Amino acid sequence: MEEFEVPVIYKGKELFFNGKLATFSYGYKLYVDVDGTEVVIERDDHGDLRALLPDVASEKNIDKGLIEAIIEVFKELQVL
Repeated sequence: MEEFEVPVIYKGKELFFNGKLATFSYGYKLYVDVDGTEVVIERDDHGDLRALLPDVASEKNIDKGLIEAIIEVFKELQVL
Protein backbone atom coordinates (compact mmCIF):
# COMPACT_ATOMS: atom_id res chain seq x y z
CA MET A 1 0.00 0.00 0.00
CA GLU A 2 1.15 3.48 -0.82
CA GLU A 3 0.96 5.91 2.11
CA PHE A 4 0.20 9.63 1.88
CA GLU A 5 -1.11 12.57 3.87
CA VAL A 6 -4.57 14.05 3.30
CA PRO A 7 -4.79 17.83 3.94
CA VAL A 8 -8.31 18.96 4.78
CA ILE A 9 -9.64 22.38 5.69
CA TYR A 10 -12.63 21.93 7.98
CA LYS A 11 -14.33 24.54 10.13
CA GLY A 12 -11.53 26.98 9.39
CA LYS A 13 -8.77 24.61 10.52
CA GLU A 14 -6.20 22.84 8.40
CA LEU A 15 -6.15 19.17 9.40
CA PHE A 16 -3.93 16.33 8.19
CA PHE A 17 -4.87 12.66 8.10
CA ASN A 18 -2.77 9.62 7.24
CA GLY A 19 -4.00 7.70 4.22
CA LYS A 20 -3.19 4.54 2.30
CA LEU A 21 -3.99 3.57 -1.26
CA ALA A 22 -4.78 -0.09 -1.93
CA THR A 23 -5.15 -1.42 -5.45
CA PHE A 24 -7.30 -4.39 -6.30
CA SER A 25 -8.02 -6.15 -9.56
CA TYR A 26 -11.32 -4.27 -9.81
CA GLY A 27 -10.20 -0.83 -8.63
CA TYR A 28 -8.85 1.13 -5.71
CA LYS A 29 -9.71 1.89 -2.11
CA LEU A 30 -8.45 4.69 0.06
CA TYR A 31 -7.99 4.10 3.76
CA VAL A 32 -7.91 7.24 5.90
CA ASP A 33 -7.17 7.29 9.63
CA VAL A 34 -9.62 9.73 11.21
CA ASP A 35 -8.74 10.07 14.88
CA GLY A 36 -7.93 6.37 15.21
CA THR A 37 -10.82 5.11 13.07
CA GLU A 38 -10.07 3.68 9.65
CA VAL A 39 -12.47 5.12 7.07
CA VAL A 40 -12.58 3.37 3.68
CA ILE A 41 -13.35 5.54 0.67
CA GLU A 42 -14.32 3.87 -2.59
CA ARG A 43 -16.52 4.33 -5.64
CA ASP A 44 -20.11 3.14 -5.42
CA ASP A 45 -22.10 1.53 -8.24
CA HIS A 46 -22.92 4.97 -9.68
CA GLY A 47 -19.29 6.11 -9.72
CA ASP A 48 -19.63 8.49 -6.77
CA LEU A 49 -17.27 8.37 -3.81
CA ARG A 50 -18.61 6.93 -0.57
CA ALA A 51 -17.17 6.40 2.88
CA LEU A 52 -17.49 3.15 4.79
CA LEU A 53 -17.04 3.35 8.55
CA PRO A 54 -16.69 0.48 11.00
CA ASP A 55 -19.40 0.00 13.63
CA VAL A 56 -17.09 1.41 16.31
CA ALA A 57 -17.15 4.77 14.51
CA SER A 58 -20.56 5.51 16.02
CA GLU A 59 -19.00 5.26 19.48
CA LYS A 60 -16.37 7.89 18.59
CA ASN A 61 -18.84 10.38 17.06
CA ILE A 62 -16.97 11.11 13.85
CA ASP A 63 -18.39 14.29 12.37
CA LYS A 64 -20.23 13.59 9.10
CA GLY A 65 -19.13 16.98 7.79
CA LEU A 66 -15.50 16.02 8.31
CA ILE A 67 -15.97 12.84 6.27
CA GLU A 68 -17.63 14.90 3.53
CA ALA A 69 -14.69 17.34 3.57
CA ILE A 70 -12.23 14.45 3.15
CA ILE A 71 -14.24 13.08 0.22
CA GLU A 72 -14.25 16.55 -1.37
CA VAL A 73 -10.42 16.57 -1.26
CA PHE A 74 -10.36 13.32 -3.24
CA LYS A 75 -12.99 14.62 -5.68
CA GLU A 76 -10.87 17.72 -6.32
CA LEU A 77 -7.86 15.50 -6.97
CA GLN A 78 -10.02 13.26 -9.18
CA VAL A 79 -8.67 10.08 -7.64
CA LEU A 80 -10.14 6.63 -8.05
